[in-house]
Amino acid sequence: MSDVVEYLRQQSTSDCVAYTEFMLHYKKDEDALYCFFEGFEDRTYYPIRIKNISNAANYYDYVCGGKHAVLKVHSLIKANSYYQNVKTGFFVDKDFDSYSLSSEVYITPTYSIENLYCNKTVLEDIIRSEFKMNSSEKDFENCISMYIELQNRFNQEILFFNAWLACQADYRNENNLSTRLNIDKKIKTIFEKIISPNMSEIKSFSEIQTQADIENIFPDSPSIEKEKLDTKIIYFKTVNHPEIFRGKFQLKFLESFLCRLQSIFGIDCSPFEKKHSCSLRFEYPTLCSSLSQYATTTDCLKSYIKSVS
Repeated sequence: MSDVVEYLRQQSTSDCVAYTEFMLHYKKDEDALYCFFEGFEDRTYYPIRIKNISNAANYYDYVCGGKHAVLKVHSLIKANSYYQNVKTGFFVDKDFDSYSLSSEVYITPTYSIENLYCNKTVLEDIIRSEFKMNSSEKDFENCISMYIELQNRFNQEILFFNAWLACQADYRNENNLSTRLNIDKKIKTIFEKIISPNMSEIKSFSEIQTQADIENIFPDSPSIEKEKLDTKIIYFKTVNHPEIFRGKFQLKFLESFLCRLQSIFGIDCSPFEKKHSCSLRFEYPTLCSSLSQYATTTDCLKSYIKSVS
């Protein structure tokens, strides 16, 4: 049944559907701004920022169902002279891809929009607003330093897996393939309970520490040469992990941290000085929506929205 639901969901967000809906709307409103997203999660981040920054009279957006679908819609619109004066915005995640795109397409400077929820500045805003802490409090400083330390440990644990996934992306691009690994479905249980109840440890992620173990999880994946994987690992040791590593993993860590923090304050404030109440529910499926106001709005996004509107 779930496969049927997923199929229907994909059909409802195909590039053809998005393009058709756009054509119908454009006939009625030629002065509006038309924006195209990869997935539904983008609607938790982009629209409020577009509406606040854009000077367009009206606004419409469409979920295309993936990066390639967004790029196809872009090609269809730009190839049609009837739409030469249309105001459009196309938004895609950088992912692990290294190829360049048209300047008419916005690419996140991070792996995806999820990474924009997981940096130190965003956490500071969440702690101040949702946990009602003052920046001058010792507990505030402890929360931030604990987050940074645990996030660093977490990213060290998943560095090998990110490197392997990046090599898979390279393989797809080099061979012009569009196959996907169904990552979230296959590793869902591995990324549960990331942080220990007392917030002192990170799980070991022993299931994804070797190439053999990962290939066992993804038996249909292309084989990656050891030399290429080793080169990617060396490179990944030099990058900003919270920005470059897969965004959904970073968001999983953020969820785990906030849930553990909330739990500690609800029972025993140790290792903090006092309790800090927080009524917001931190659940992964709705985390981007509930925390959208805190996510980073990059300068490049502001510039892009102004340029297309």
